[in-house]
Order: sequence, then structure tokens, then C-alpha cells
Amino acid sequence: MARRSKKTGKWAIGTHAFYAALHFAYQYNDWKKELSGLTDTSKAIQYSDMPKGNINPDPTGDLVERRESLVRNVDLVEQCAKEADGELYQWIMWGVTNEDVTFNTLKVLKGIPCERDTYYDRRRKFYYLLSKRLGW
Repeated sequence: MARRSKKTGKWAIGTHAFYAALHFAYQYNDWKKELSGLTDTSKAIQYSDMPKGNINPDPTGDLVERRESLVRNVDLVEQCAKEADGELYQWIMWGVTNEDVTFNTLKVLKGIPCERDTYYDRRRKFYYLLSKRLGW
């Protein structure tokens, strides 16, 4: 089933803004995984006879910047899901960060405590909030 934006209603955003927010949220699990692996701050500088360009004098600073960027993105997705509906937060997160998760999947496997229309309204609100925060 193809997902598309709703150009009317209270959570109206354009098609491209919707898809940008959709694909941004899909990266959430990758960001969490990368964050869990970004812990090594003491990499030794490799010396050799061969000239190299772009030698990075501050790998620790780069690591800190990358972690901050990942944390910012993860927090943004989580905050938008909480703002969309605090009670349905965990189900919204599951639905917007994993491809091919439908309401039926959430109902049968995850026991979502609402009806289809409520879930899809909150999910639209999530994409609306995310697209606005990202400036799209």
C-alpha cells in the first residue's frame, strides 16, 4: 500500500514534504544503531611514507559532532511522536520508523489501544510536525 500525503485537512503538507519526513523518520533505527557503536574516541594517527590529503587532526571532535547530530535527529523524531499523541507514542514510533508497518500489524502484534482512524490521524499529525520542524 503506497503512503501519500493528504493535501487537505488539519495536518496538510505537500507530497514532497511528506516523503521527506517519511524517509527522515525511517532512518531512526539506523541512527540508534550508529549511536550505540560510536564510542571509540582514541584512534591512533596512522603514519606512513605515502602522502595523504585531508588528514583529520581532531577525530574526537568529529566523533562528538556526529554523535550530537545523531542525538538531535533521534530526539526530533521521538519528540514529534510524543507531541502527536503521548498515549500512542510507542505505536506511532513503531509505525513511522519501520517500513511496511500497517495498522493491522500494530493491532494484531503490538495491541494498539485505538481504532484505525485515530492512529492514522495521529500519524498524519506526526508527519506534519516533523516536516514543520525540519523546515519543509
